[in-house]
Amino acid sequence: MNRKSLILCILAILMAAGCSRNRDITIENIAVSQFNMTSLSSARIKIRATLNNPTGGRIRLTQMSGALRLKGKQIALFSMDSAMVFDARSTSTNEGVVSMKINDMSVLFSGAVDLDETLLQQIRLDIDATVKSGGIKRKLHLSDIPAKQLLDL
Repeated sequence: MNRKSLILCILAILMAAGCSRNRDITIENIAVSQFNMTSLSSARIKIRATLNNPTGGRIRLTQMSGALRLKGKQIALFSMDSAMVFDARSTSTNEGVVSMKINDMSVLFSGAVDLDETLLQQIRLDIDATVKSGGIKRKLHLSDIPAKQLLDL
């Protein structure tokens, strides 16, 4: 019985050591390469994401959804249509498609917001994502991020 416990303890330590670099994974930037309005209230956006992956395994972004807020008011919801895979031990770039449903654009046209380069600083993102690496699945939640910090337009 002690031998089985020792083997399980060693396996747990090895797994924990292998996953310790998951905290070091960072999103470098997300660039919008194409923006198509499909109707008055929806759009399809082609994005190019750059991710720094210091871990030894490939990372797969399987699900991403979130909301865009402006002055505390939700203006759009978005979700990723396809999975994105990032290489191990490198900074790699991959493309994906995001669908966006626009809820309320009245904030933009009310005159309370300047439509200039400071608009990206005022738009805030809330993002929920699911990342898989090997057999480990991790959920990420990012909230109240300025769009200017994450997006390259």
